Amino acid sequence: MEATRRSALRAILPSFLLIILALGPTAAVKVKVIVDNASIKATPEIGSQTLANVALNTVLDVDLKKGEWYKVTTTRGGTPITGFIHELLVEEAGEGEATTEAPSGVPGKSQGEISAEIELRMEESKNLIRQEKDLDKAAEDLRPLLAKAFSIEDRVRQKQIACEAYLWLGLAYAKRGDSYGALKEFRNMFEVDYAFAKEVTRNIYDPSVSSFIDQAEQHYRGLLVDYALEITTEPKEASIKIDGKEIGLTPEVYRTPIPKFTLEIVKEGYKPYREEVFLSQASSKKDILLESIGRKVQVSSVPPAARVFLDDRDTGMVTDCELPHVAYGVHNLKLKKPDWADFEQSIEVLEGPGPLSVAAVLTVKDYVAGQRFGTPEGKLFKLPKAIAFDREGNFYVADESDFRLKKFDPQGRPQSSWGDASREFRSLKKPSGIAIDGQGFLYVTDAGANCVMKFSKEGKFVAKWGKQGSKPGELMGPLGIAVDRSSDIYVADSGNSRIVKYSTGGVAKKYWGKPGPGRGEFVFPAAVAVSSQNEIIVVDRVHVQRFTPEGEVLASWGKAGTGDGEINRPLGLAADPQDYIYVADTGNNRVQKFDLNGKFITKWGSAGTGEGQMVGPVSIAISDNGSVLVLELDNSRIQEFKIPPL
Repeated sequence: MEATRRSALRAILPSFLLIILALGPTAAVKVKVIVDNASIKATPEIGSQTLANVALNTVLDVDLKKGEWYKVTTTRGGTPITGFIHELLVEEAGEGEATTEAPSGVPGKSQGEISAEIELRMEESKNLIRQEKDLDKAAEDLRPLLAKAFSIEDRVRQKQIACEAYLWLGLAYAKRGDSYGALKEFRNMFEVDYAFAKEVTRNIYDPSVSSFIDQAEQHYRGLLVDYALEITTEPKEASIKIDGKEIGLTPEVYRTPIPKFTLEIVKEGYKPYREEVFLSQASSKKDILLESIGRKVQVSSVPPAARVFLDDRDTGMVTDCELPHVAYGVHNLKLKKPDWADFEQSIEVLEGPGPLSVAAVLTVKDYVAGQRFGTPEGKLFKLPKAIAFDREGNFYVADESDFRLKKFDPQGRPQSSWGDASREFRSLKKPSGIAIDGQGFLYVTDAGANCVMKFSKEGKFVAKWGKQGSKPGELMGPLGIAVDRSSDIYVADSGNSRIVKYSTGGVAKKYWGKPGPGRGEFVFPAAVAVSSQNEIIVVDRVHVQRFTPEGEVLASWGKAGTGDGEINRPLGLAADPQDYIYVADTGNNRVQKFDLNGKFITKWGSAGTGEGQMVGPVSIAISDNGSVLVLELDNSRIQEFKIPPL
């Protein structure tokens, strides 16, 4: 049974066998002896009978090779001798080197001299290994002693020397961390003389060494035929490759008869892991912490519960969430939520501490109809032209009725006593635009009087400036008006095809624009708004343009038409706190929504008097809660469009 186990092990573990049968060479092979007085043995074993000793540089014919032994043939006195010589004693002969006859007597050193030399060299190497000094040199010096051992005539002593050399070679490999080399040399030791190997190793207590010796013995005896390695990684589900072949995902238990192999771990977003593994125990575990080549990314949105896509791939996660790993580099992040416009942003993931945070504010795509103020048949409005909110949530309407300016509370109730029931506004001829600054002052453009009038938040007249003309500070049919964060006032001077910038006291500070459809030019500019970045947005009959407060063009988009992003005689404009732009597309009876660079977001409305329909939308205002109020000239009403419920 023991022989059967050994035979099976030799078939399973070829890398650990000292003696493996191999096919003979197809062409004639010769070897040349590289040590003096080399032994030719009767069998391929250390300590077997010596048939002949051959001199240095003797060339021998090779019949075949068995593991570390060459089967060679030579002659002595014309008599052929066939035996085995160890590979440490020879090297392959060069082409043209002729076979030589083994001499009948090879003079050499005495047995005492050979033994003394071996013992001296052995002790020198042992000392280096004990002190863990120059382990490579110690191993290099021990290897030739195996060859010299063949010169020892005493077979028992020959085996003992070889056993001892293999033992110390194994110790050298173990101390320098070469587990496979250590196991191989310890295995060779047991192959040479099992009993002596047991004797010389019985007092070795270092567990890091004794485990290799025990394993080598089990291999020799055929008791160990399988290894089990449990492989885990953090994070999990990393691909495992053994010697280049994929075997599954972590965690995984890999079983093999071969203790030495190449382990590779691959997972997207992490550095590849590679290790030359040598298993020194029948059962072991390897926990691998993969090194990230990216960072965690925290994604939040208002409102939450938006689905997260990275590089057009659905991550399966919704906001607010943390993407466990995003590789370094530039990525496209997209959030999707029903009723809301897709949020899309390019993010660059760089090395740094902690996760990268991305916060998104979603904008509504599909609004819900809310309240309506006024009807086509009613008398609330006569010719409404403009609408605006103050900071308290009240909204104001410029109308060509007897009241001229009307105030509504946040619930939409008219405030009839405001402005002394319109007495303060009687000087207004044709109010066409309205804006409110941070202190509550109202600024109203009068297209009939070609001026701007300023009122207090109580509705009291404060100031007036402007007159008809085209010189600086003069106006011709002013329509839209807006106030920036510095309380500067911008007026769409429609008849002069320009924008005029005033101080809060009415002093003209700058103007820009000229007639034309090009960048920085205007075709009847009708409305103006201010972004959160204090940029000035203007809409005219052919496009929307974005400027710096000094009139430098930053962006331009749109053209005349009825398609998405196209406009038809628009008269109203607004910007929300997230800098989305709303255009009252008057001629198309709809509202269009864009981002600050002109990307089309959504649209709603069609001609009619029903809910969500419009006729002549002329002005837009955005409430603090995100509701959009649309003022319709021909339907004489205000419609509210609300954010859908979450």
